[in-house]
Amino acid sequence: MLSDVSIGMEVQGDNAVAKLQECCADLQRKFGQQGSNVKNAVHCSSSDQGRKADVETFFSNEIATSAIFNNCSLCVIKPHVIADGHAGEVIDWILEEGFEISAMQMFNIDKPTASEFLEIYRGVLPEFSSMVE
Repeated sequence: MLSDVSIGMEVQGDNAVAKLQECCADLQRKFGQQGSNVKNAVHCSSSDQGRKADVETFFSNEIATSAIFNNCSLCVIKPHVIADGHAGEVIDWILEEGFEISAMQMFNIDKPTASEFLEIYRGVLPEFSSMVE
């Protein structure tokens, strides 16, 4: 079911974390509220340490990957954006911003994993529960 599907990708480029944060802000404005009360359409790591944790969550060692985990960040396209048919636009936007996508994976995320991944928002954002849903 597309409402449960996300896409995780490793994006590379100079100053990848900071530059992807800026790009994600634009993507949030464009895709963040379409058909949903959840405001964020994509997630990107906020630091190198955060990227490492995000990569461990989304790129398991069980699956061969082309990810090189160097000078990179992680971007997750949220399920409602995919269900609304906008994943291609998000990917195009990231590429147009000059990033290279070195690995990408589509996956289903269950509620416990979503809750763990979004834990930093618990008690901070009132829409935490709807984000996990």
